[in-house]
Amino acid sequence: MNSRDRRRNIKTIRLLQNRSDLIEDAHQDVSADLRTVKNRLARLTDVDKSTPDFAKSKQFHLDAMNRRTELAPVGIEAIYNEAEKAIPDAVGLTDILAPEDWAIVDKRMEAHIEDFDSRYGLDRWDYAIAGGCGLFAAMLDWLCVKAPAKPTVEWTKKVDGVFNRGVQKAFNRLLPPELSRGLGKQNTIGGADSSTVAQLIGGAPGALSPTNHRLRSLSHDPILGFLFGVLDMKHGTCTVVEHGSLKIYKTTAGPVADGLFARLGRLFGHLVSDVNAPSSKGNRGMGLPVPLMGVLRMSDGLPVGDSDLGKQIEYMYAKGYDLRHFVAVSIPVLAMEVVLRVLYAFKQVALEGSSLGETLIETMPTKMNPRFRIMLAMAYGTMAGVNGARVFVTEDILSLNYAAWTGLVWNGFHAIKWALLDRNLRLWKEFEQKELEALEHVTDRIHGLAGRAERLPV
Repeated sequence: MNSRDRRRNIKTIRLLQNRSDLIEDAHQDVSADLRTVKNRLARLTDVDKSTPDFAKSKQFHLDAMNRRTELAPVGIEAIYNEAEKAIPDAVGLTDILAPEDWAIVDKRMEAHIEDFDSRYGLDRWDYAIAGGCGLFAAMLDWLCVKAPAKPTVEWTKKVDGVFNRGVQKAFNRLLPPELSRGLGKQNTIGGADSSTVAQLIGGAPGALSPTNHRLRSLSHDPILGFLFGVLDMKHGTCTVVEHGSLKIYKTTAGPVADGLFARLGRLFGHLVSDVNAPSSKGNRGMGLPVPLMGVLRMSDGLPVGDSDLGKQIEYMYAKGYDLRHFVAVSIPVLAMEVVLRVLYAFKQVALEGSSLGETLIETMPTKMNPRFRIMLAMAYGTMAGVNGARVFVTEDILSLNYAAWTGLVWNGFHAIKWALLDRNLRLWKEFEQKELEALEHVTDRIHGLAGRAERLPV
């Protein structure tokens, strides 16, 4: 709204206030007259109501009360012009709002903010639950997850760590060597599976090797692979992260002649075959990389101690930090999220009187209450903090819990965005919505008054 419209609206409101005062004065005069008439009528007890004249007069007044007279429409511009003529001087909000009106507005805003904070603000129980769940997950990670097994160990050798062993047994049972080999043969993906520089046309020395091609080639990323892998299959290329940037090389294999869905199915089967495929020597081998780990290799310039992030990621993968280990480190995170939701739901039902169904819905990703999002960020922050201390104490980057730090970045971003931007937007949007609903109620009453005015006798 520009300044001109604002000025016109304020003058119009002032005009209507003046009219309202005149109507109120007139109503007081009418009320006094009605009391006088009522007193006089009370003394007319000897009127014969059976006469034709009385019946005719009664019917005349009833017809007049039921007769509607259309009110002449008045356009908004006419009201604006009348306000400009009646109030030529400048007016402001202080001219139409008395001190008691400002007090009412302040009280309504305070009540709305208090209600808003009760729905989205954290209380002491929320802080305790978030921090406790974060510590619980950190202890599970510290006690039950150990460094990944090296790719050179035997495929069936028992690994360290309770969760590591559980994941190893599950993958060995679900994806034994025979199944992995069969899936690999049935789902070849052409140049997207290039493993040596010789298969790349114009490839730089050291761009790929059999031990790191699944990390450097984005077609093997468990998430991004379904984009880059399909494109590489279509064009006969191989997309590689090299020296902090993406390089797309033509390959000697050529395109894969399949439709989109056939390529997606072929890529999925190939990725599954690589998850737990042992090497030709029967060793544990190099599995699929952790999701998005290959893209993080582009951060060559980000220092990490005496090295940089890209080299550290390559070191982690070479030492066995692959998708299988990612599943192991995700178990404490999964346990934390489940326990956090259970305790939050129990607290909301027991202390706030909320329904269990509504509480569980507001912990779901697409319907998440900002309060629970902040609790998630706090829990992940607690777990990541302890994990960072573990990495510092052990001086071993392989102790890093990738899932915890990823969860912290994701939920922390949304929590900060809520605190700095979305909270204020939602606060005033809800307040505006309530005020609009109040105005609609007033408008409905005005329409009702207009209908009654049309029935007044003239």
